[in-house]
Amino acid sequence: MLTISPIADTPEAALERVLPSAPYLRRLHETGTCGHWRDALQTVRDIPADLPEAEAMTVMRKAKAQLHLSLAAEDLSGILPVMSVTRALSEFAEACLEAALRVTLARRGVDGTGIFAVALGKMGAYELNYSSDIDICVFYEPGVFMAGDYEAGETAQRIARDIVRIMQELTGDGYVFRTDLRLRPDPSSTPLAVSTRMADLYYESVGQNWERMVWIKGRPTAGDRESAARFLKILSPFVWRRNLDYWAIGDIQAIKRMINSKVGRADFETVSPDVKLGPGGIREIEFFAQTQQLILGGRQPELRDNTTLGALAALTKAGVVEPDTADELNTAYLALRNLEHRVQMRRDEQTHIVPAGEDDRRDVALMSGYDDLAAFDRDLQATRRCVQAHYDRLFAHEDRALEDHSLGNLVFTGVDDDPGTIETLASLGFSNPSAAIDTIRNWHRGRVPATRTARGRELLTALLPGMLAAMGKTGEADEAFRWFSRFFEGLSSGVQTLSMLLAEQTLLDDLVSTLALAPRLAQILSRRPDLLEALVSNQEPSRPVIDEHVSFDGALDSWRRYHREQNFLIGHRLLHGLIQARDAGTHWSDLADDTIREMAAAAERETANRYGPRPGSWAVFAMGKLGGRELTAGSDLDLIVIYDADPMEAQTWYTRFTQRLITALTAPTAEGDLYEVDMRLRPSGGAGPVAVSVPAFERYQNKDAWTWEHMALTRLRPVAGDEALSHQIMTIACEAIVSRAAKDDGTIARDVSDMRQRLYREKPGKGLWDLKTAEGGLVDAEFVVQQDMLLSGRPEAIRANTREAIAHSTLPDAERSMLIEGVTFLQSLQQVHRLALGSDVQAGVMPEGLKDRLCRSVGVDSFAALEAEISSLKSRVHALCAEKLHLPATD
Repeated sequence: MLTISPIADTPEAALERVLPSAPYLRRLHETGTCGHWRDALQTVRDIPADLPEAEAMTVMRKAKAQLHLSLAAEDLSGILPVMSVTRALSEFAEACLEAALRVTLARRGVDGTGIFAVALGKMGAYELNYSSDIDICVFYEPGVFMAGDYEAGETAQRIARDIVRIMQELTGDGYVFRTDLRLRPDPSSTPLAVSTRMADLYYESVGQNWERMVWIKGRPTAGDRESAARFLKILSPFVWRRNLDYWAIGDIQAIKRMINSKVGRADFETVSPDVKLGPGGIREIEFFAQTQQLILGGRQPELRDNTTLGALAALTKAGVVEPDTADELNTAYLALRNLEHRVQMRRDEQTHIVPAGEDDRRDVALMSGYDDLAAFDRDLQATRRCVQAHYDRLFAHEDRALEDHSLGNLVFTGVDDDPGTIETLASLGFSNPSAAIDTIRNWHRGRVPATRTARGRELLTALLPGMLAAMGKTGEADEAFRWFSRFFEGLSSGVQTLSMLLAEQTLLDDLVSTLALAPRLAQILSRRPDLLEALVSNQEPSRPVIDEHVSFDGALDSWRRYHREQNFLIGHRLLHGLIQARDAGTHWSDLADDTIREMAAAAERETANRYGPRPGSWAVFAMGKLGGRELTAGSDLDLIVIYDADPMEAQTWYTRFTQRLITALTAPTAEGDLYEVDMRLRPSGGAGPVAVSVPAFERYQNKDAWTWEHMALTRLRPVAGDEALSHQIMTIACEAIVSRAAKDDGTIARDVSDMRQRLYREKPGKGLWDLKTAEGGLVDAEFVVQQDMLLSGRPEAIRANTREAIAHSTLPDAERSMLIEGVTFLQSLQQVHRLALGSDVQAGVMPEGLKDRLCRSVGVDSFAALEAEISSLKSRVHALCAEKLHLPATD
């Protein structure tokens, strides 16, 4: 790697050594330029507003000469690190702009309120190089500048022209900075100074992605800072879009290709590279950081650092960029910026090209601390190769998708099927290639929302090779294409989603296999394609902060966004084996628990705001699958709300609280819904109040509860609310179950047997893949262990989770072992099955890939062996259930 070293111990010695090699510095020295750069900076800052313009211009130009010579000496001697040099140059440019605006406003007799300049590019990031021009935009705020005078716009143009002239007009003392205003909105048709209202409209309606990159580095640099801050706040949603915006990558790649075609794709062997725009140059490091900032900065504000090195550091801290990659790019950036300064300070030329001539290049090498020219050339080449290697890994997708496939013909234009394309699709496993060709041809004609724009159709063309190859990899191309078609045709627009898939081939492969495995997820994704962003970001969704400052509706929407992503990630990880199927219930249940806690807190605040402070305390309890931490995809929630307060005073408050909790959990909003909620397991079921007082709960469980209600009570688990109350209620529930066992006269066993028989009649099994209600399914196992808990009356045996309850039951060891293994087996299959297909229990509709996933979830080699094992297991479980529950024999 290139290593820039000081060429002398002191600025004076460094300057003496470099003068023969640097004509510009030599000229400054010979004309008597002297003094420290900090003094030059202060001189410009001290320019009074009433100083005549010509005199101000002279002061600035002489100060620049002083600054250049002093900075060069401290740079070459290593007194100032390179980024301190760039900051000094940027602060000087800022001081000059402030002075130019100050003098101009005074000369015209105009108050400066409402007019300002924004620095962009390197100046915006305090990264100016030695001979930089400066990129600025001048804006004025209508209604504020000149108090809304009708001549405000024209006056602003004159002021902008004056600033440019003061900065860049060549006089006998030279110039200050070449000043470029072409980064303003639509520069070919707008005046030099643009109103903030017009700029806002422009960026909102036709702003492009390269302009978003530009504004990453934007900062106020002169004029009314309050107006500038208001404008940048308005512009922030344009620059930092919340949703991952992968179609920006395509545009940025186009900019990159345009730059390289302009400067020439130079061979790495050249000894005269462009260290800024060439391959492995400074621009590639900046793009590396800015691209990822654009993609992720809308959701992660901590990534919005406007400096290159600051952005790299933030990306690394966030886990987006590997530390080794960041270290190498950081080192390369500092080396290349140092080299850029040495190239420029020789003649004050705005060039980034290392001289081709050996003598000139040796001068640059010597200024960089190299005595050996060959070592300099070699280290520079190694640095550029390092940069480009990292950059190319980031930008390898679109060209590869367009060019680097070897599938054969893929032609979907015209009216006749291309024979080569039919052959290609057949080789991928399509049984009816013509049907697929016809579907894709209609997509290209814009007959679905995703391809109604030219950009959408272009992206589809680029995406097709990778998409069709991914379908072939699933082993069932027809099924994959069928579900992808449903997903694709359900998109309300296509550019962003298609660009995302094009940018990430692994995401495309993942999507196609997910759709092929899980039709239920295909339907969810077609309604919410933004869920793909959760996979792209490769990070856990950020949990929202919902406190007293967030409205009730805001809390519902905020949590729904988080829940949607987290719910999808759990499902995706389960489907692809990233979490074990036997553990999935815990993941679903943890998410439900978090949801109940957040929504209950929001419901409490809303109720208190409307109806006064909470009386007493409350707690929310789970029952059923959630109580046992055995939720599956799409499960509803069985809940009970219990409060500890005088019912005469508190019942109305807690009824309203519970209604709001139910609303928070179930109501569909613009961000979707969360769960279905069932509260029928509360005392007296649907006939009782939705919130139950402690005395009412205790009285009911000890005097009025049916056997089946105590079976359900074994699944009681506190989820949210007051801990002391939760403990009290769990004690009441346990004592009620123990008390029933103590006074049982045979009723428990009769009731349990009768209830199981009634369920057989009311909900008969639907075949082998009915893993829940059919004979030998999970309900059989639950009845066995719940009866055991009710009969034994042992507090330590009362467990909400089925597997834990079996482990603590009085069953013999062999029966306990068989039942735990059986429940684990059936629950694992149910988790994957429910995720992929919902409640459909017919094996005939299963994609082949899903059959394989089901086998892997329980460690069985083939689907035939899996079905044989299910049949055998259900027979064993049912036999045990029939024995323990004294069920009559069945045919």
